[in-house]
Amino acid sequence: MNFVHASDFHLGYVQYGLSERFKDFARAFDRVVDYTIQSDAEFLLIAGDLFHKRNINAPTYMQAFKILTKLRDSGIPVYAIEGNHDLAYHRDVNSWMQILDAQGMLRLIRIKPMGQMGQIGQHEIKLMGDFVDINGVRIFGVKYLGSQTRNLIPEIAEEIKAINDRCGTPDYTILMMHFGMEGVISASSIGELSYNSLTPLRDAVDYLALGHYHIQYDRDGWIFNGGSCETVSMSEYRKPKGFYHVVDGKPSFQKAAPRHIERFGIDTSGIRSLQDLYSTVRSVLSGAARGDWDTKPLVDISLHGDLRFPRTDISVEKIKEIVSEHLDPLWVNVKIIDTKDPAGIVDDRDISRSEIERSVIEEMVKNTKYRRHLTDVTDVVIEAKQLAVSKTDPQIILEHLQNSYSVVKSENKEQTDLPFGKGGRGGSGGEDGGGGTYVD
Repeated sequence: MNFVHASDFHLGYVQYGLSERFKDFARAFDRVVDYTIQSDAEFLLIAGDLFHKRNINAPTYMQAFKILTKLRDSGIPVYAIEGNHDLAYHRDVNSWMQILDAQGMLRLIRIKPMGQMGQIGQHEIKLMGDFVDINGVRIFGVKYLGSQTRNLIPEIAEEIKAINDRCGTPDYTILMMHFGMEGVISASSIGELSYNSLTPLRDAVDYLALGHYHIQYDRDGWIFNGGSCETVSMSEYRKPKGFYHVVDGKPSFQKAAPRHIERFGIDTSGIRSLQDLYSTVRSVLSGAARGDWDTKPLVDISLHGDLRFPRTDISVEKIKEIVSEHLDPLWVNVKIIDTKDPAGIVDDRDISRSEIERSVIEEMVKNTKYRRHLTDVTDVVIEAKQLAVSKTDPQIILEHLQNSYSVVKSENKEQTDLPFGKGGRGGSGGEDGGGGTYVD
């Protein structure tokens, strides 16, 4: 047995509006694929969030297609599930992950009944009827389910046991899922599960392959989450991230090499003039010698303390110039936190501004009749806000909201199988998974 388990590549993320960051996320995926090929792995697991957005553009799709082609040409199948960033909008019905499946670039494992074998003893197979058998390994998968996940765990476990009893117990059982576990990050998230809530799965699977949280963690020798292979948020600074390589049932964590980040916190309480402030910044940066990293770093500077002069007098551009002199960065962010101003105190060590924004909107939606469409409604509100910020015609924004509302208020549609290409059937078990990269 020899496989690689990864997740959360977030292809298509133009972080900080930088095209180079768009390429960074593809390079991270490409490195994992190269490792998989060089390790002669039997298959690659992607436990959700291959993409950063549901409505990806053509360059993002080309990144995925060209990198996955390397695996296809090497005869290494890819088995994947949809994370919260991959799921299709209700209006679209089919996701881009399903398009890749239909084109034979990966095998998307989905929730579905088991067809003619839908009744096994007293168990009706409603969820886990889609699985893959390969070289003695049986692979199941469950897409991102958010707050529904916890209640479905016992049913998922029972169905896997029933299928293994009926179809023969494999040498090794893998289950891919996309959720976060309690206690991993300081800010709780929708759909977090405790270890105790997962115990029904312990007797059903040998390896629970997780995605969703972007840092590495494992539990009790059977639950594994490698994290993202690039830095999706500054909250991940210095947190372990990478992927797992499993050989003969023994997982080894492979550390990723994301673009280097430098973060500085400078106390301004004792600084009495602007010139003293700029001198202090120079002194701090001089002490941070240029490292041996081979790419331009991302730099985040936080000025905090009891300011002795107006905050508006501080030239952010001047500070960025000083940073450029010392570190030659790709990107610089400067935050000024005046502790005399309570409204200016924001602890962003563990959560980004966009994450705070999403969390606030989700809390508002959860208390409305649209809570069943939590993710979709939240996405629509954020998109409308971004359109407004970019000074889009108000009539276009209104039409966007009206179209989205008409979709959300209708009943959910089931995904349909695509009539073209290879794959797309999502059939029941027993199926084996049957160039340059767009990063420059």
